[in-house]
Amino acid sequence: MKKLLLIFSATLVLVGCNTNPDYAKNLETAKKLFELHEEENIDAQLELVSKDIEVNTSMYGSEPFGYEQYVTMLKGYQEGFDNIKYTAQNWLPGTNETGQLDGSVRTYGTWTGTNVVTGKELNLKGYWYMNFDDEGKVIAQGDFFDYGGMYNAVYPKAKIFAKIAAKKGMGKKMVEVLNSENGLPATRAYEGCNYVQMVYNEESNSIWITSEWETNDHYMRYRDWRFNEDDFLSKNLLPLMLGGEKGLTIAHTNSNYSAY
Repeated sequence: MKKLLLIFSATLVLVGCNTNPDYAKNLETAKKLFELHEEENIDAQLELVSKDIEVNTSMYGSEPFGYEQYVTMLKGYQEGFDNIKYTAQNWLPGTNETGQLDGSVRTYGTWTGTNVVTGKELNLKGYWYMNFDDEGKVIAQGDFFDYGGMYNAVYPKAKIFAKIAAKKGMGKKMVEVLNSENGLPATRAYEGCNYVQMVYNEESNSIWITSEWETNDHYMRYRDWRFNEDDFLSKNLLPLMLGGEKGLTIAHTNSNYSAY
């Protein structure tokens, strides 16, 4: 009998050590936050979030950010996708640095939806965590999933096409200039550039350049820098171009993106 009492007492201690009085309430808040995301009700979502929130994302090289960027992120997903839905594999209690349950919430699951531009279906598996402040609002949130894979799979790309007509006998010299450190390598290194490719057509003595950018805004920032702040075009390319500035044609604001 004494042994049974000891086992029972030990069980009560273990149960007590592995529960947190705030977890049940925080779990409902976490689930509600995700449900409201499905409904694209951002105003109601933000009522559940602290203005001091710190967000960690799975984007390569990203730094933690705060409330304003969090709002922008939510809007971006809600404006970019239709039929957003989260299917949880499970919801779990989280722990602090010492391994004690602290009322935080973790979840494994899958987000689905349809990109409004490409029509491609999202099927994103991942892990998300939410920590809470004393008022029961989300004070920290983070995610772990393949952001690059998601982006490449469903998002439209800002693809830019450029043609440069070279003066007679200057085609290969122009290729050399474009391959120099301040030419296309600088373009590729610019924030938001996914790739840049070049080919020289000897028959037309023209160079064709294609580039892809994370967003149109990234490209426009690059374009503003290249045309207004940097002197590479005017100093190195313009003297080689047939007809001066008229020798450069850029196909921008392209639409009806398709991939097969």
